[in-house]
Amino acid sequence: MARLAFSALLLLAMTPAAVPPAAAMAMCPDGSYVGGGSCKQAPDGSYISGNGRAQMAPNGKYIGGKPVLTPKGDYISGNGRMTRCADGTYVMGTCKRAPNGKYVGD
Repeated sequence: MARLAFSALLLLAMTPAAVPPAAAMAMCPDGSYVGGGSCKQAPDGSYISGNGRAQMAPNGKYIGGKPVLTPKGDYISGNGRMTRCADGTYVMGTCKRAPNGKYVGD
């Protein structure tokens, strides 16, 4: 009996807990996610983080703040240091996995 109880306890301890999405993330009307507390539409129809002013990056895409060039040649914006996420994308600040599987930053 003690062996069964130990096995059940061990199984429970090894089961990963469901992790809710990060609080500093917002879902946009098109189903995409952005870092920050809100989402807004840029002049080209794309969605950006509502925390910053929409600015056009040198590649013609809009981002929510000052553009920062990543090693992959993309432009991102946000707070903190540039971080490489598990899927190879770059974000500013901490990598947070959105429910759609993509990563957003702070």
